[in-house]
Amino acid sequence: MHFYKNPYVDRPKRHEIKTLLTYPQFVELRQRVLGILVPDKNMTDPDGYRIQSVYMDDAFDSAYREKDSGVQHRNKFRIRAYNGSDDYIVLENKEKADDRIMKSSLRIAREDYDGILAGDFTSLLRYDHPLAKQVYTLHTTKGLRPVVIVEYEREAYTHPLSMVRITFDKAVAAGTNTLDMFDPNLVTRPIFDSREVILEVKYGGYFPMYLKQLLQNNGQKLAVSKFVQCCDKLRTNYIILPSHPASAATRQIGECHE
Repeated sequence: MHFYKNPYVDRPKRHEIKTLLTYPQFVELRQRVLGILVPDKNMTDPDGYRIQSVYMDDAFDSAYREKDSGVQHRNKFRIRAYNGSDDYIVLENKEKADDRIMKSSLRIAREDYDGILAGDFTSLLRYDHPLAKQVYTLHTTKGLRPVVIVEYEREAYTHPLSMVRITFDKAVAAGTNTLDMFDPNLVTRPIFDSREVILEVKYGGYFPMYLKQLLQNNGQKLAVSKFVQCCDKLRTNYIILPSHPASAATRQIGECHE
């Protein structure tokens, strides 16, 4: 009998807590955080930096459905860039096993990103990296493909003496007319009506008690991801994004699924 061996088993694992804040709660909490934490090294602007991610899902909407199904080992694949620039594009898998989060990433070239958007994943084969092989295999066997753009402004702060990282994600929005985050005609729609902010707390094995006390009783625990929220926003508004030209393998998977 053959057992699945996770190729990322030795990666650092972390806890992640998500909370939805009202805008006044965010303003108050940020003032308290600034007295204890320091801005992340990527925070060149006090208002934060812009993150755009193209999330992928398979022909069976596994990433979207697994959260509600209570699957304990889940994967979310995305391609991410910062501040609208294609200088640094990264392919990522955010993997959750029970209550721990692990992330693997691979920097890819702009032409590889363009190929994936066009439905051609073959350029990933030139990378000697397990994530590239994993994404290519899921594309050919389960029809993994881009499904939604998630965009937001992030403020990030770290604790100087521990591995705690706190982020405020503002103006969370879903792309409504394209799956290309570099499209100059990209149109986004906010997923919150009252400027709510998502607070994320990430830590390893140690979470200082005074930080717990600082953050407690602030906001509402968030049960779903930004990816799911953006998908829901599009579905609620009956927005169907144009898909890329499917490969022969993906078309066959889709026909079987129908």
